[in-house]
Amino acid sequence: MKQELYPLTFHPIYKEKIWGGRQLERILGRALPPGPIGESWDVAAHPHGTSVVERGPLAGRTLTELVEDYGEELLGTALNLGKFPLLLKLIDAHDDLSVQVHPDDQYVQRHSGEAFGKTELWYIVHSEPGAWIIWGLKPGVTKAQFTQAVAEGGEAILACLNKVPVQAGEVYPISAGLVHALGAGCLVAEIQQNSDTTYRVYDWDRVDGEGRSRELHIEQALEVIDFSPQARQREYQLARCSRYFRFSALDKPQGVVELSGRFQILTALAGPARVLYRGTVTELAAGQSCLLPAALGRCELEAEGIILTSSPV
Repeated sequence: MKQELYPLTFHPIYKEKIWGGRQLERILGRALPPGPIGESWDVAAHPHGTSVVERGPLAGRTLTELVEDYGEELLGTALNLGKFPLLLKLIDAHDDLSVQVHPDDQYVQRHSGEAFGKTELWYIVHSEPGAWIIWGLKPGVTKAQFTQAVAEGGEAILACLNKVPVQAGEVYPISAGLVHALGAGCLVAEIQQNSDTTYRVYDWDRVDGEGRSRELHIEQALEVIDFSPQARQREYQLARCSRYFRFSALDKPQGVVELSGRFQILTALAGPARVLYRGTVTELAAGQSCLLPAALGRCELEAEGIILTSSPV
């Protein structure tokens, strides 16, 4: 007999990165493993990282197993190819991330056999003074111009990039095809399609401890970059993101959460939160996420800070 579903929290999956740091520890109070931690996958069902339930009767089960066992009870109308469609992570950019781009569904299905491309959205949780991101190309940059810049490298590439100063609380939609990068000093929450496909265009000419550069993916990147005039327009980016997920940032919400036939992810920021369901209380620490299965119908939420809500369309 299957266990009844309830609000699910998971053990974080930490990813060491060459550009990672310790802000998850300093800002959110996480107990981190040693090393430069660049990412925490907090709700994930991907071959490169699968969340494990932290508490309750389903503790120790993976999210992938729950999708297989519960199907629409967990996902609701978001059941897509039998796979969990989204991935929620926190990213700590102690150093600049590579300049990169992600493919859309059609490209990865033609070239790799994966189910999902990678459209994503960033919420800036914290930014150090002077922090910035790369968000698209400068107006007027054509494929021919960028191809030449990539061949020249260094300053020629940087001259094509749209550099934007950022502050905590800002939201940046990043659809497949948009060139982007996180600059040093950014801590972000990212909701994205369930994909780990990235094509690096430029990596700041850095090398690892053995003098090796990271792999670039120039040919694939040039094939998938969106060079259209509207690519850098916020409305265009938001519209493309809205094909895959819904997102909102709520300030100290108090009241009922209606699931409307699909699962929802709650991420608590800058303060604790409590999720109430059938007389049980799920406590969320700052920076922690909770998955509300579709079958719950509704829950109550009490939060002392910002809550991010993410759900499939």
